[in-house]
Amino acid sequence: MLDFAPTEEQEEIRKLAQSIALDHLRPHARKAEAERDSSTELRLTLAQTGLTTPFPEEYGGSGPLEAVTYTLIAEELAYGDPGLALNIIGSLMGPLTVWLAGSREQQERYLPPFGDPTSGYLQRGSLAFAERSGSYTLADVHLQARRTGEGYLLNGTKRDVVHGQRADLRVVLARLAESESAEGQLCAFVLHGVQEGLSIQDEEEKLGLQAAPSATYHFHQAQLPAEALLGEAGSSGAVRAATLYQILRAAIACGTARAAFEYCSAYARERIAFGRPIVSYQGIAFIIAEMAMKLDAARLLTWRAACSWDRGEADETLIYEAESAQHQAVKMAQAATTDAIQVMGGAGFMQDHPAEMWMRDAAAME
Repeated sequence: MLDFAPTEEQEEIRKLAQSIALDHLRPHARKAEAERDSSTELRLTLAQTGLTTPFPEEYGGSGPLEAVTYTLIAEELAYGDPGLALNIIGSLMGPLTVWLAGSREQQERYLPPFGDPTSGYLQRGSLAFAERSGSYTLADVHLQARRTGEGYLLNGTKRDVVHGQRADLRVVLARLAESESAEGQLCAFVLHGVQEGLSIQDEEEKLGLQAAPSATYHFHQAQLPAEALLGEAGSSGAVRAATLYQILRAAIACGTARAAFEYCSAYARERIAFGRPIVSYQGIAFIIAEMAMKLDAARLLTWRAACSWDRGEADETLIYEAESAQHQAVKMAQAATTDAIQVMGGAGFMQDHPAEMWMRDAAAME
């Protein structure tokens, strides 16, 4: 039987992330949504804790990456604010993909700027995963990369690329096809500067997650040099990076649902109707109880996937568990935040409370 109890060190890290979430994320969530980004002060605070530099110490990082630890961190950050949590995690995924899929030379080239003690917090990364015709599943990655004499030719689209417009390190997932009929191997490519054949469009009119600025990529005969491919074609690095992103997105969904659950539970205990708290009525109590039950189930799925990632399970196992966790957690968060609005009644739609923002954020995670 797997033991999901965090270690003493992981519990300390979780408490640190929670304190940052409550002190620096939730109080500024509305401002971040209005400004469509995180503040420089928040990024500096996170960098000083070491939570945003999960790279080897030789590159200025805080140590090796553990999926379970960062699952705990992602949930706590989302408990503070889902948009800012995705802003932070989305930026991490660019350099993390280089670390997981890149060669030694590529790691030495791209990672040190993110670990720089004086300016690393100013760096932004991005990972282009989802496409306009699909969701965050590997089967829906159809961006096509073909070998040419000069490197690789990319055609297709990407959506919801967090920091896609302003990232210092842009990484994109694509299928490297050797023939017209083959589906192709999943690979990761680095985009260098202004890329001919690539147009980038800001996604400004989003329902939720506005604190995580995102963009759409359009590739039309975009020529990349041979060194743009991270690592070797067919290696598991790109799969591990993609599944890690799915696991962390699942953790963000769990944190969003937990925030909504605790907030509406407190409201139901304080709101008096017909002489007693509304939580004492079965119609309300059953909704809250079901929210708690489904949250625990989704969190356990997420932790199982994170444990498998840390153990280095086969790609097929990682893909199945990560995608299952992500699907269940996002659906659960959407239901939980909607139920929180129902529990709170008309107050749930007022911007005096964060519940309506969390509902929009959960809806935007698809």
